[in-house]
Amino acid sequence: MKPVPESAPPAAAAPLLEARGLVRHYPGPGGRKVYALNGVDLGVSARETLAVVGESGCGKSTLGRLLIGLDRPTAGQVLLQGLDIAHSSAAELRASRTRMQMIFQDPATSLDPRWKVEALVREPLDNFRRGSPQERRERVAGLLQRVGLRPDHGARHPHELSGGQRQRVGIARALALAPEVIVADEPVSALDVSVRAQVVNLLCDLRDEMGLALVFISHDIGLVGHISDRVAVMYLGRVVEIGATATVLDAPSHPYTQALLDAVPRADPRERRKRLPLEGDPPNPSQLAPGCGFVGRCPRATERCRQERPELRAIDDGRAVACHLAASGIELAAGAA
Repeated sequence: MKPVPESAPPAAAAPLLEARGLVRHYPGPGGRKVYALNGVDLGVSARETLAVVGESGCGKSTLGRLLIGLDRPTAGQVLLQGLDIAHSSAAELRASRTRMQMIFQDPATSLDPRWKVEALVREPLDNFRRGSPQERRERVAGLLQRVGLRPDHGARHPHELSGGQRQRVGIARALALAPEVIVADEPVSALDVSVRAQVVNLLCDLRDEMGLALVFISHDIGLVGHISDRVAVMYLGRVVEIGATATVLDAPSHPYTQALLDAVPRADPRERRKRLPLEGDPPNPSQLAPGCGFVGRCPRATERCRQERPELRAIDDGRAVACHLAASGIELAAGAA
């Protein structure tokens, strides 16, 4: 897979898409709330790729749906160059659709099986009346070619394509309106290993050619090092660490980030690493206790961790970490390089 370009945008660049204090609660069994997101702050700038990683159930997909306007937050803001799409009118939200699009995890369920590929890719152009019918057909043909499909694929139904080909159709559809922001929700997790690198490389090429801002959601922290400029690590509905990808992956400051990196397989079976042990399951998202949400699984937890929730705060290497230990300058175990 292709490495991140050296000309990554500076961290101080104004965000094109930004989440501020984003909270999303859902009704749960017994009248309890399910705390899917609990105050998320992050942003992505033009031509930047921000990866969002974490295990299943941490709130990654909920965050993606809120960023793109497919769901409304319980509290907080989603700003698209100053426009709060989380609280905008239906007309304003519709207009913002031309500027941001989403690539879904499973193309088998996100593509209407009754429609042919040409109609699926043309649908956004029809909805927003972009160009004449002939121009739309030409636009669709060009998009299919750009994502690596042949013209005759346009006459097929999704079930007649492979998983990788279906995801390429999803990418072409997302690009139809020439958006500025793409939110990709685990776009390769449902694909065979043999085609994952091809799709990731395609996204990298499209990002560079079109100047896209890309939010890449994944549970695979080993994958995001090949595509992202910055990475945000989520746990139990919160961002626990965010910073430049190389900084976070080479020297993690949060114990959970360290544990995720320790779980990445190494090519050399003889390599020996000092691992940070991680046991147990995440807490019930409808029964949040005071203190750090990671306290029950962290081998270095202190009494302060049990009583006081750590806030996301900047440290001296340009990243932010929600950990009392990192704020105290305590180093984690080596072995995450």
